[in-house]
Amino acid sequence: MFRLNTKDSYDAELCCAVLEFVRNREDEIIGRPAPLTALPGFTWPGREFDVIGRIRPEAHRLFLGDPDLNSVTFGVFPGYSSEISGAESVDQAAERFSRMLKASDLNRKPSPYVLVRFNNPQTGTGTIGDLPVFFSPDYLLHELGLLEGVRNAYLDLWNHRNEKWTVQWNGHWLAATDGQELHMSAGEIAAWAAAVIG
Repeated sequence: MFRLNTKDSYDAELCCAVLEFVRNREDEIIGRPAPLTALPGFTWPGREFDVIGRIRPEAHRLFLGDPDLNSVTFGVFPGYSSEISGAESVDQAAERFSRMLKASDLNRKPSPYVLVRFNNPQTGTGTIGDLPVFFSPDYLLHELGLLEGVRNAYLDLWNHRNEKWTVQWNGHWLAATDGQELHMSAGEIAAWAAAVIG
């Protein structure tokens, strides 16, 4: 069973289009093992959605009072390709769906996938252990700003394309991924971050 929720934004035609898209790709939607996945190819006039998001029963809590119904229900929603990597764990998928995506708001803007691990010895802030956490784009820019001028600080960033970037300050910004290094000025880091997570 598929479930599409809306809150204060119901659009009958859009909802019908989402459910028709889902029915036409039912085997693929159910068969994909990822807890949270994005199916490309969806568009709707006047909206910027470019995927349909799907969350598996083990990662959502759509029917808390009815475990049997919850276990056979797949949540679906119109979304943006920048929001879902397809590599989310069950816990990460649950966090994204319940707390960050606001999937029931059909008027929402994108909530890009920004997974971060960082350490800033100057401010004493950072993530705990090896586990990264999700950031909002604004908070990412905030923490990057605090890293400027701080040697031995770093920020690891994963995006929806499953690229991992390591960002450090060494008199200038250095962002590295898979053998590629970018050197940037202070004025270029915000534009770089927007492009990487967009």
